Amino acid sequence: MPVNSEARSLAWSRIALGALFLFRTTPLLAPLRLPFTLATYPLLGWPSAGWHGRPVLGALPAWLVAPACIVRTVAALCFLIGYRTTLFGLVAGVSGYVVLSQYPFALNATLHLLFQGTLLLALTDAGAELAVRPEPPRSPHSGTWLLRVFVSSIYFWAAFVKLRPDWLDGRTLGLFHESGIISGPFADFALRDAWRRALLARVIVTTELSLPILLCWSKTLRWAPLLALTLHAAIELAARPDLLGWEMAALLLCLWPVARRA
Repeated sequence: MPVNSEARSLAWSRIALGALFLFRTTPLLAPLRLPFTLATYPLLGWPSAGWHGRPVLGALPAWLVAPACIVRTVAALCFLIGYRTTLFGLVAGVSGYVVLSQYPFALNATLHLLFQGTLLLALTDAGAELAVRPEPPRSPHSGTWLLRVFVSSIYFWAAFVKLRPDWLDGRTLGLFHESGIISGPFADFALRDAWRRALLARVIVTTELSLPILLCWSKTLRWAPLLALTLHAAIELAARPDLLGWEMAALLLCLWPVARRA
């Protein structure tokens, strides 16, 4: 059976995001003592006696939340290896939201992207290649477009909320740097002066605004994912924002076949 390049790249996105799903919701990375692993034992969202805010969907009993954590983990593993990808991808994403609805203050952008990306990949032909139980491909090209539009929308809205004076003049970056949210040699050099902060702030907005166009235009698809990855690498060096950049990189993998064909 011939290999469909778009289905193969969707599969790579599935594998990468499935691995990140397990890394973020289980204690697999706990030995590294990374900040986001502190709440993953025994599993992220496991019932505890402390106060966690008012549940979004209403409080669920612990005897339902704990099994939901286990179901989420098993489903994420099946999604990763490509066993009934559509079914278990949907189960992983939905159960992830159900569990975290009990902890509204823990449902951050990283987890939103993780669950949304899993749900969307489950609706594509991500399970048609590199899977222990391959599913018959339906329309890999439309699946790639679905993910491309989704990723592009993330960059658009990220830029849209920055179109305000306190970001464009560099003040927000300066506050992040002073508080230690952004740190390291790269940040110290790039944010040393007011004009550098303003320049970097505008470069970030311009890049984020241009990526939706570059990722959807056939003439720029060959290098647009590299520009996006460069942006995430720079943010990762300066701010280390959980696994958000890694999740975006996983989703960008599915755009490579289109870039080669364009």
